[in-house]
Amino acid sequence: MASGDEWCTIESDPGVFTELLEQLGCPRVELQELWSLDEDSLAQLTSSTNRVYGLIFLFQWIGETQKEHATTQTPLNEDDIPSNLFFAHQVTTNACATQAILSVVLNADLEEQELGSTLATFQSFTASFPPNLKGVAISSSDEIRTAHNAFGRTDAFLHEGKIHKPTGDEEAFHFVAYVPQSNVLYELDGLQKGPIVVDTVGAEEQEAGATGWLDIARKAIQDRMQQLGGEGSIKFNLMAVIEDKRVLLESQLADTAESDPQHDLLLSQIRMERDKRELWKAENQRRRHNYVPLCVQLLEELARDGSLRGLIEAAKTKHVENRRRARELKQKSAS
Repeated sequence: MASGDEWCTIESDPGVFTELLEQLGCPRVELQELWSLDEDSLAQLTSSTNRVYGLIFLFQWIGETQKEHATTQTPLNEDDIPSNLFFAHQVTTNACATQAILSVVLNADLEEQELGSTLATFQSFTASFPPNLKGVAISSSDEIRTAHNAFGRTDAFLHEGKIHKPTGDEEAFHFVAYVPQSNVLYELDGLQKGPIVVDTVGAEEQEAGATGWLDIARKAIQDRMQQLGGEGSIKFNLMAVIEDKRVLLESQLADTAESDPQHDLLLSQIRMERDKRELWKAENQRRRHNYVPLCVQLLEELARDGSLRGLIEAAKTKHVENRRRARELKQKSAS
């Protein structure tokens, strides 16, 4: 691909993905990282927002594990994909993060003003496309690619704006989405030929309301985690795509009298959500910043001050001492 068509890797972070959606004109959706899949954690999630649209699962790509998973699944054929289900093949390297997000929000039944004009137009334009052309449409969208690449890590030692491209020695990761649609839970993986039906949402789960599908998703994701080394592994990450929590809090505030003690609590929670968004923006600015000129300037000032050589020698001494201690620990463990 030409350099202008490259997609970079981006960090799996709720602040990154939330601001990415904001840049695409979808400001009432946010992402929340899930540290656990236990009942209390899911109950807390569902009580904090009006809607949970889907889950995004990130895992380390291991070829043999993927083959094992693929043998237990049967993706839908193209002719069997429901017309109201958005599913796209991944045709571009490094695009799976944004593709997983789109797989959720474009299946969330959002109103046009909630989805934003960019994504609403894209959804309408690609509605009749087969999965491969939907993937090509994502790859060819200047607006989507620009929003995605805005969060890429630039290589500080190359020309300004040059996108860092992972080498073959770096670990590869992949994103998939879990979304409910018409009482069916789907796993949407752009590297599969079609959507995977995880399970139907039965009467018992439907009684739990619009989020009853989460129990089914939990079991499916836990099974994947076991394949990937168990829940203690750090090689995966899970995020929920939800409606902006401020929507629920502000509606509750509007129905609460100022004399009610709950009123001040709701105001505090709304401020916390706003502060969280500001922190995310600050962190994203730091991600884009090139700190090399600062480091070079600091080294020059230390050299001018005459303290640089002493710091270098101290660092060398510390490094030698650390290696000595490591050898001693290794010898002790061996004996």
